[in-house]
Amino acid sequence: MSTKETDSHLFKIDPELSGERIDKFLSKNLEDVSRSRIQKLITEGKVLVNGARVSKNHRLVCGQEISIEDLSSINTSSNITAEEIDLKIIYEDKSILVISKDAGMLTHPAPGNENHTLVNALMYHCKNLSKLSGEERAGIVHRLDKDTSGLLITAKDENVHHRLSEMFAERKVKKTYIALAEGRFKEDKGEIKLPIGRSRIDRKKMSVAIDNGREAVTAFEVAEEFRQATLLNVYPRTGRTHQIRVHLNYIGHPIIADQVYGSRFSAKIAKKIGLERQFLHASKLEFIHPVTEKLMEFEDPIPQDLSESLEKLREGEKMQTKR
Repeated sequence: MSTKETDSHLFKIDPELSGERIDKFLSKNLEDVSRSRIQKLITEGKVLVNGARVSKNHRLVCGQEISIEDLSSINTSSNITAEEIDLKIIYEDKSILVISKDAGMLTHPAPGNENHTLVNALMYHCKNLSKLSGEERAGIVHRLDKDTSGLLITAKDENVHHRLSEMFAERKVKKTYIALAEGRFKEDKGEIKLPIGRSRIDRKKMSVAIDNGREAVTAFEVAEEFRQATLLNVYPRTGRTHQIRVHLNYIGHPIIADQVYGSRFSAKIAKKIGLERQFLHASKLEFIHPVTEKLMEFEDPIPQDLSESLEKLREGEKMQTKR
């Protein structure tokens, strides 16, 4: 492991990291910053090793110190505009915001989708937001997929952002999701430990990648059983892209109405219960406040579209039982 000084821009390299490329190391430790952006910082001389410039191919040595002169320089010029969009604010103070994101809203702008995102809404609501990951991801510490609803933590300054990112990396933020998955489970609870990486067949998708994936761990427990589906409480220990969706699909239980990783059968169930987006909701967050050090616990009930679909599923079960 690396040791991080109280100055959050400084890393010291421990023995087990000797030989690792500097860009790879920083992409792991600054999870919200892309590797290409980190490489650009290195090329510009804004990342120093023992005070000297290095190349992006530099291999780390035990005892070396990595410093980033100005993490806010990760921000690139952009034209992200503030938009007056209603936000469901669950909690707010001088350091953080906890938001309930609606399904259908992107967390941050992406090519072809520069407007109507959570970041656009945050920029209108807040005068100050962390730019640690760039203006296009202002305040964003972690993400939810477009069609996933629920709780998100956002940061108002770079130091708080970095502390929160560190907490996520160290698995000190407890997250609970509610998911409706295809089929029934043999066990009441379990854990999926399979690495996830970019699919070699479809680069827009993620997949279990034993040889080149990043560690991914998802725990789950059965909350309610139906004939052809199961309601789950899901506890992602890591935060890989599409992690829950990929893991559940891999073990043969794709999320109902998941248009990317779902099956024909899960789509059939979705149609029966009138569900038009994946049944996945970030329902709970528990973490220690990065400034006050108080325990923070938040819960967000499942939204109306999911609750109505769930009730239709329950009613369908009752009708079949009466026959």
